[in-house]
Amino acid sequence: MITGFFADDVAPTWQGPLGNILMSQEFYETDRSRGFVRGYTYQMNRSTGPARTAIGLSLPAVRWGDGHHADFAMRFGNSTILAAIGEDLPEEHNRIELDPVLTDAHGIAAPKVLYKLSENSARQMAHAVANGERVLRAAGAHTVASTPLLRGGGWHLMGTARMGDDPTRSVVDRNGQAHDVDNLYVVDGSVFVTGGAVNPTSTIQAVALRIADHIRTERTDLKSR
Repeated sequence: MITGFFADDVAPTWQGPLGNILMSQEFYETDRSRGFVRGYTYQMNRSTGPARTAIGLSLPAVRWGDGHHADFAMRFGNSTILAAIGEDLPEEHNRIELDPVLTDAHGIAAPKVLYKLSENSARQMAHAVANGERVLRAAGAHTVASTPLLRGGGWHLMGTARMGDDPTRSVVDRNGQAHDVDNLYVVDGSVFVTGGAVNPTSTIQAVALRIADHIRTERTDLKSR
């Protein structure tokens, strides 16, 4: 996330829709001259409202105590955010396993999420931050602050039940059916091989319709009697 702070007395930036004000996919496709594969999308966001700004939910956070009012005045209604939405490659070190120790109240193993930022993703984000800072300064920002890896980022859950023909490297086949369980189908974003850098709802709907059609026409043995 790259935030630019302005002092141009243009219309306040905390009003209106929060997301999707403007999007750019100039850097969406692979260009190996950039030093990484795949790409990222920019989404422009307005600044947060007064309460969220004051309690520090906008980054970088507003200081408490001395300097609080100055920080608030610089941010509130005077900032614009460029969110860089990148794509991790389908790397085996990023996965979900069953936790060997932690269980729920019924003794069922809890999911254990393993994630590590790869070198390719790190270069991708560095490129996005550098470009975002350049754009905001060119737009007249007097201060630019960046958060290279946003801890709370990632709102569309995809992957972990990969679709593929090889049972040793995927969870479901091309029809969404689990390789290991005959009457189990996965019909959501879990089957994606990669995340992409666009909102996934339309693609999830298309996959769901395709799988549903397969079940209806090809798996008559699964119909209730």
